[in-house]
Amino acid sequence: MTIISDREIILKIKNGEINYFEIIVKKYTSKIYQLIKTKILIKEDVEDLVQNAFIKFYKAINRFNEKLPILPYLYQIAKNELKMYYRSKKNFLPLKENFKNEDERSFFERFERKEDYLKKLKKEEKEMIMMLVDGFSYKEIAEKFKKSLNTVKSIVRRARRKLIINK
Repeated sequence: MTIISDREIILKIKNGEINYFEIIVKKYTSKIYQLIKTKILIKEDVEDLVQNAFIKFYKAINRFNEKLPILPYLYQIAKNELKMYYRSKKNFLPLKENFKNEDERSFFERFERKEDYLKKLKKEEKEMIMMLVDGFSYKEIAEKFKKSLNTVKSIVRRARRKLIINK
């Protein structure tokens, strides 16, 4: 069996011989798998991310410079897949303008009765949350505190995270 270089494989794939991509997959799967496995414990998620990395590489193969080594490029794709994986698992707190949903309002009221939790907040954070519970909009709070709307939303979001984390 003749050993074919990565450069030749890439050129053949670019020329339409897509079956050669299987050689790349077989050659580098274990290395990409090991990289991802060190960061994620769930086997199915690891396998999905490995597969996604190779799919992304395949989609970008026409832009890939065949003179460069493949492995560092695959590693970078795998690292980006890991970042996206962790972002998708991150706790997300939406910034809502009003508390129209009773569950949202009761979230803050639960903590209102628990002074220990609210003590962990800065005075400004506590005041802003209490104003939201009382029905004020972010815009009204921004005007009262003489801050931009986005700054107020960020302060409230950080305060909500503190309450959830310290729960």
